[in-house]
Amino acid sequence: MNHKEKLSGIYPPVMTPFKEDQTIDFDALAHNIKKMNETKLIGYMPLGSNGEFHSLSDAESLEVIKVIKENAAPDKVIMAGASRESAYHTLEFIKALSELGIDYASILSPSYFASKMDDEAVISYFTYVADKSPVPILLYCAPKFAANVTISPKAVSVLCKHPNIVGMKDTSSADISSYCQAVAPGSDFHVLAGSINKYLQGLEAGAVGGVLSIANYMPEQCCRIEALYKDGKKDQAQKLSDELIAFNKNAAGKFGVAGVKAAMDFMGYRGGRPRNPLFPISDDERAGMKEAFIREGYLK
Repeated sequence: MNHKEKLSGIYPPVMTPFKEDQTIDFDALAHNIKKMNETKLIGYMPLGSNGEFHSLSDAESLEVIKVIKENAAPDKVIMAGASRESAYHTLEFIKALSELGIDYASILSPSYFASKMDDEAVISYFTYVADKSPVPILLYCAPKFAANVTISPKAVSVLCKHPNIVGMKDTSSADISSYCQAVAPGSDFHVLAGSINKYLQGLEAGAVGGVLSIANYMPEQCCRIEALYKDGKKDQAQKLSDELIAFNKNAAGKFGVAGVKAAMDFMGYRGGRPRNPLFPISDDERAGMKEAFIREGYLK
């Protein structure tokens, strides 16, 4: 399977469930992966923003990958978040992840010294990592989680030519087509949408897939959009996309990580608690969200 085939599809940014005592609930994580194995998801992306990677130690992060690898179906692709502030630490962490059998490493822009992160710095950082990484890497453009550091289309036009940089996840506010258009002809580099809001737009522009938070609790519906689009049923794909975007906006989406975890609980997954400093949603918020699920026919 080539990179385009492995990246074409829906990935959930896997949540890290925590217990009341704030330790990781690995049994819940295993349950979620086993349940997701039964869907048409192409794979899993743990240790991202939804996975609260900034709240995990390196040792915990590696254990998360071990549990996912042990429970994932053999055909599922593992794209692990590997972001660290220095290129050196990022590379060392990728080496540890690669020993556990990940397929790809996804790397968020460094952002602690945000004012210094111009195109030159961003290109240097990703190039250093890609030159030495034992697995192919993907850029992760999410300015809201990176002190507004953005991977520009100009930087993408350079980085896409690196043989070990094979794609990017776009969770920016930019038009996803600007990234698709920046990819040099013939490059084995593929764009994935980072939210349901721009997923279908991304497919229209040339993106091959999506890493969608809503896929943590509605994987079948997300995969249905992909299937409809590929079958040429674009009107039906658009209708379903619009429905999921509206539902997400009015339900789990407005509560962030805690909302996704609550939604997972409703749909037979085990979201668990967020890790401090994040709070779970309130009882009233949970009740309101449940009413939205019932109203839309997802729950009885």
